[in-house]
Amino acid sequence: MTAFPSSSARPTLALVGATGRFAEAIASALALRDDAWGEIHLLAPGVSTRTLSVRGREQVIEPLREDSFEGVDVALFNLAPEITPEWARRAVAAGAVVVDASAAHRLDPDVPLVVPGINSVLVADRPKGIVALPGPVTWGLIDAAHVLHQGWELQHLVVTGLIAAVSKSDRGVARLREELHTVAAEPSIGQHPGDVRAAVSDLPIGSPFPAPLALNVIPWVGQPDEGGYTTAELAVADEVRKILRLGPQVPVVVTLVQVPVVLAHSMALHARCARPVAIDKVRQACVAAPSLVHLDEQDGEVPTPVDSVGIDPRFVGRIRQPKGAGHHVDMFVSSDTTRRGASAMLAVAEMVGAESRR
Repeated sequence: MTAFPSSSARPTLALVGATGRFAEAIASALALRDDAWGEIHLLAPGVSTRTLSVRGREQVIEPLREDSFEGVDVALFNLAPEITPEWARRAVAAGAVVVDASAAHRLDPDVPLVVPGINSVLVADRPKGIVALPGPVTWGLIDAAHVLHQGWELQHLVVTGLIAAVSKSDRGVARLREELHTVAAEPSIGQHPGDVRAAVSDLPIGSPFPAPLALNVIPWVGQPDEGGYTTAELAVADEVRKILRLGPQVPVVVTLVQVPVVLAHSMALHARCARPVAIDKVRQACVAAPSLVHLDEQDGEVPTPVDSVGIDPRFVGRIRQPKGAGHHVDMFVSSDTTRRGASAMLAVAEMVGAESRR
């Protein structure tokens, strides 16, 4: 076990946006890690009477105010991107280092986009006092993509993301469950034109999806953007490019498909590499990667989202190569990206907190 100073000498942590599934994942991850923190403040916009269990006790979530960051060393931000910059500025001005899970700072050239274990060294280089974390979809694929790039140098990456309903928060999960309950009541639904749409058209929970999700897949996640891609697809490509430092000559092509899964995302990756790829070496590299768990289909094991829920490492399998294409490789990854993001956020916070004790 790592020996930490007494609680009075430890840095102060703030969780800003201490409500919802991600905040709960942060609290759960705290319980699994060595306790590196003194005080932990829970903050959220507006007035709240809610609590969150942190380090074994229920703690009140306090209203976010201008003076909330006094004495705070590290502030974990889990706010909407439209309000994050102003509150982050206030936190930095008060002397805190901000670790931001929102999309507000990910592509800012003066803000490092950090994945622990890949580019952790960038945590120390933060001109604006902010460290950004990638989005949930990128968490699902970046470890596997890094293995390929580190070993064989990516020249072209194609990603098909199978995106769970949680991408639309609790509302998306609730809507999916309502739709599934409705269509399950009639065995013939799904066999005739328009019957699924008709069956779910009057549900009390409004849908955040552009089409029914039960018994369906929707090849559209995000808003329209250039070239026929969505904002979400281009964001994933940009994040992967920034984290792996891919040059503009390396295409990253992303298609995101909403699927009727509750929590974990899955990714099919197809890569072309600069160096010849031996599939057994790729499998060995995935086994050696601390962030990945390799599943071998020869043993009847393949990655699936339902098996990934609540698990920190990513499951990777279906590693294969098209015949006659020695520079190419395909694989499939499933992961609970909420868990991965929470653990990574705390890992970055601990790096920053360790600086304050030197």
